Amino acid sequence: MAKGGQRKKGFGAGGVRPERSTKKDVILYGSESIDAIPDPSLRKEVQSAISRYVSIFGSLPERQIKIADFTVALAPGPMQNTLALQFQGGKRSLNIRGIFLNKAVWRNNKETTRIIKELMDDGILSKTPRPVRHAIVHELAHARWQEFNSSRKARGARPEMTKIFRQFKRERRQGWGSLARQDVGEFFAEAMAKHASGAPDRYTKKVMRIVEKHNL
Repeated sequence: MAKGGQRKKGFGAGGVRPERSTKKDVILYGSESIDAIPDPSLRKEVQSAISRYVSIFGSLPERQIKIADFTVALAPGPMQNTLALQFQGGKRSLNIRGIFLNKAVWRNNKETTRIIKELMDDGILSKTPRPVRHAIVHELAHARWQEFNSSRKARGARPEMTKIFRQFKRERRQGWGSLARQDVGEFFAEAMAKHASGAPDRYTKKVMRIVEKHNL
């Protein structure tokens, strides 16, 4: 995993005021465009993953995709185990909205790929041949799930997705990480990441059929 640095205090990089999450335990320092990712090859991978997502779904669930420094307010260092965070916005979160990638992780293509592969090798993330794409599509799929989960579309889609998720948990299918078994939202995100990263199976196909049926 990414090595931890020293906790920052007060203002963030360049005097940018930190933004807080609704949980009041995470501070985002100096959020920037993904164009600020220092490694051009990693930027290209991230942008390619976003384009791949659009080619599957037709639109992005969240247009604010940035990078930021993560700091846990009650701990001495950054969130070492976190690849990204998503905020929904609203008064309680100071209107923060978007998907934020952890600057401590998203620096160098080789290192970022190694970190994500470790999560796959440790059985947390499902194994796919495109680690960076997997991580980005997973986060975008989370945003999609939360978007339609509060809409009328969810009335038909959620019961079907939940039924497939329960079947999946009983079977304990190989090639999937433990995160997919956590809840139906994580299952959906991992299914979409597997589909987009070239590792489809019958469960990813079932999920895609529901997506297409309900125009999610």
